[in-house]
Amino acid sequence: MIVADAGPIIAFARIKRLDLLRSVVGELVIPDAVYEELVQKGPSRRPGATEVEQSSWIQKMAVMDRTALIQLPFHLHLGEREAIILAQEIDTQLLIDESRGRRVAREKGLEVYGSLRILIEAKPQGLIAKVRPVIQNMLDAGYWIDEALIRSLLQETGETRT
Repeated sequence: MIVADAGPIIAFARIKRLDLLRSVVGELVIPDAVYEELVQKGPSRRPGATEVEQSSWIQKMAVMDRTALIQLPFHLHLGEREAIILAQEIDTQLLIDESRGRRVAREKGLEVYGSLRILIEAKPQGLIAKVRPVIQNMLDAGYWIDEALIRSLLQETGETRT
């Protein structure tokens, strides 16, 4: 089980690979604010909204200590702040891609994962043959990933960027 912010869910939903995320993490827990961000109604409905609403492997959970939210920097979105607090409350890892949120989560003592870590874990499990095409799919779908991070990841997985 891992708590997630919206970003990684959106990234995998955009490339139609929520199955990959599920296979690596098992159960995903999202706070109320992330749920609302993902399943908002109307023309701006996010990729993966239906899957989040209907899946049994993504569980919505409320943050218990609402006052803890005001102790986190307000430059973080509410979903990021709730995800950090919820991960602390249930004592589990956090799946988040946004760098400022990752930094705050680490300062709070949380073990932090990102979308690219999911890919690193998926490859030796045989869930994907190569990391590079999946990263390219994410980039093509409009998900921003730091170029230096991509190079580092490809080196770690034994793939080179061409």
